[in-house]
Amino acid sequence: QELDLKVGVAFSRFQTRFFQGRYGDLDSAVLSYGPCQTPTMGFVVQRQIDIETFKPEPYWTLDLGILKRGRMLRATWTGGRSFQQQKIVNMVTKCQELEISPKVKVSSVVIKDKKQG
Repeated sequence: QELDLKVGVAFSRFQTRFFQGRYGDLDSAVLSYGPCQTPTMGFVVQRQIDIETFKPEPYWTLDLGILKRGRMLRATWTGGRSFQQQKIVNMVTKCQELEISPKVKVSSVVIKDKKQG
């Protein structure tokens, strides 16, 4: 840690003096350098590249709505999102072919506030 600090201070001083006055649009009085700044900047740059080159892919979810006594009950598949449409179509077909039993077991309930825009 002490070596990192000494290298950072020495190189920061060097590059600040070297670049001052050479670039008019350089608005920083001190150019900071540290051995851990380089990999951190690499993570930031890679994340920005990932964001800029992101291509959305279609996905499917399974959401079951049961109407009982005028109230809608929603059941969501715990598998979350699937990028395979046929897998979801097959599951929907199986659900439609099953005889509905009057007994239901609720394993958990999660309540979330819906955030507006």
